[in-house]
Order: sequence, then structure tokens, then C-alpha cells
Amino acid sequence: MNIIIEPQDTLIRKPEIEKVEQERQEYYLLGTFQRTRGLKLFGYNFIKNELFEVEIKHRETLNLIPTIDGTLKSIDAGAKCTVDSRNTYFEALNFASASNRLKNYQSGKIKELSNLKKPSEGIKFF
Repeated sequence: MNIIIEPQDTLIRKPEIEKVEQERQEYYLLGTFQRTRGLKLFGYNFIKNELFEVEIKHRETLNLIPTIDGTLKSIDAGAKCTVDSRNTYFEALNFASASNRLKNYQSGKIKELSNLKKPSEGIKFF
């Protein structure tokens, strides 16, 4: 019977496992925005002076919510994309209109490059 004894350096210790778990959890939700139907999402990197289209991944799930009358209403789970906080993101119809918006921003015709809208909180009567 052969017994293999590993040296202490190769064993995984609890602090090392916690360090790996912390690295996995370093993803932060930067925010949610309401998208305009038919427009694409573009990003602009000020450091590299680069304009690019952002890839959006649509979720394959639906949320089913029961209504007052007992039926189920389906709500889309939304879309998700990975963003870099060093870039500025905005919506445009295509790459040509995105580059025109960027030129207007750089010339000073528009004050803000980003045109993303925060999700609405509903109607407030008070």
C-alpha cells in the first residue's frame, strides 16, 4: 500500500480559498438603463479616441407574475451587457449616426454624449 503525503505548500488553505472567492465577487452592477426600441448601444473611449458598438446579451428567461384575476403575466427579464467604467455609453441608430453624435459632442453642439435614460419609477400622484 502506497501512501502519498503532499507537502504543506501544495495544500489549499482557507485564506487562499477566501481570496479566490473575493476575486470572483468583484463584479459590480453599475446601473440599469431604459433602452429605446430600435437603437443600438455604442461606447466611446476617451483615452484611445475609439468608438465601438457594445454587444448586448439577451436573457433567455421570462418572469411570470400572478395578476389579481389569477392569470399569469410574463415580463421579459431584460438584457445584459458588460461595460467598462472608463468609457461613455450612448444610443444611436447605426454607426454613422453614432459618429455624427460624437462629432457634435466634440464640436460643442451637444453638451452630453450619453443619452441613456434611468428606468421610470412609475407615476407619482403626491
